[in-house]
Amino acid sequence: MTQATAADTRELIVESAYACFRKQGMQKATIVDIAKAAGVSRSTIYEYFRDKAAIVEACAEHTSEQFYRQMSLAMDRGGSLEDKLSRAAVFVTQARRVIASEKYFDEEAVSLLLTKDAGVLLRECVDFLAPHLAAAKITGEVRKDLDIQSAGEWFARILFSLFSTPSSTLDMDDPEVVADFVRAHVVQGFANDRSRSRRTTDAR
Repeated sequence: MTQATAADTRELIVESAYACFRKQGMQKATIVDIAKAAGVSRSTIYEYFRDKAAIVEACAEHTSEQFYRQMSLAMDRGGSLEDKLSRAAVFVTQARRVIASEKYFDEEAVSLLLTKDAGVLLRECVDFLAPHLAAAKITGEVRKDLDIQSAGEWFARILFSLFSTPSSTLDMDDPEVVADFVRAHVVQGFANDRSRSRRTTDAR
């Protein structure tokens, strides 16, 4: 079997497993079900994955990649960093609500995402955000001393919260409310000159 064919087979198994998880749920879908959906034997499944848990992990990785591709497309429609981060926030709130199956993700995909270790999820999100923040430093949208990793982690944690925790004060089902929330509290904090703020405080 060539490397390309092996990669194709592995991808087929992952896609078939995801289809089974969507139809039957992760707990009920079996290796036999996945093999049948993929049109391969059980032994072929075990050539690529040691057990069902490994398949679930691969599906989570696949879903994570898809999630970031879709979020990147949403962010690319924005010009400034403020607009990009606002669009990212709107994307994750709508993804959680599952408002459009073609653009976002169903509950099984959400469950798959959450099977990944929280630390891994956070690191992936920080890595995803880093180029956007670095570009904003070049254009002057954020302060020159901004710590990219720390700022990325802070906003990643905001996204995680928007994804998982309903607001008691804001209508997070409204995209404009979500966008305004980010515009008001996120980018201004990245852009303010902290040393100047300290000097102003000290002067008082």
